[in-house]
Amino acid sequence: MEALALLELDSIAAGIRAADSLTKRARVELIASHPIDPGKYMILFRGDVESVRSSFERGVEAAGGRLVDRVFLPAPDGSIVPILEGASIERTVDSIGVIETCTVAATIRAADAAAKATAVTLLRIDLARRIGGRGFVILTGTLADVEASVRAGGDAAGRDTDLFDEVVIAAPSAEITAEIVKEYLPS
Repeated sequence: MEALALLELDSIAAGIRAADSLTKRARVELIASHPIDPGKYMILFRGDVESVRSSFERGVEAAGGRLVDRVFLPAPDGSIVPILEGASIERTVDSIGVIETCTVAATIRAADAAAKATAVTLLRIDLARRIGGRGFVILTGTLADVEASVRAGGDAAGRDTDLFDEVVIAAPSAEITAEIVKEYLPS
């Protein structure tokens, strides 16, 4: 079984140190390890559950007081990593939901919970590049499924802490649908 983990730090230098440390602990694959807005650092990695758990613990330790947020998912929804890696996305859009978070870890928590809550399709996951440190998830499905998944994702993000905003749009316009389903490559 594959696991997914993310560490978000408020220091680029400490982020590089934590990334180095966690990759030396166990065999994991870095999906992303780079600065994000505003002056933070993100480390996203995957591998088998025990390797990721061990590396996650080491990364948290190495981050020390610079850790902003974190997430460890021992069984993430199967659509998350492909979307983050730029997989082509569904072109059919019914209703859409958007979950906007204050941290990238909250974005991953929200995406996983939303995808697992109902039969929705994740369209886009953006992890705080050029958007002031926030992240967001866009998903589609029937109106009832989108509403339930947005609620679940908002709860997982942390309604009182890391959820910035959420919206559900029934039958979005053709123009906004075209923008959402454009070929998207995470940055």
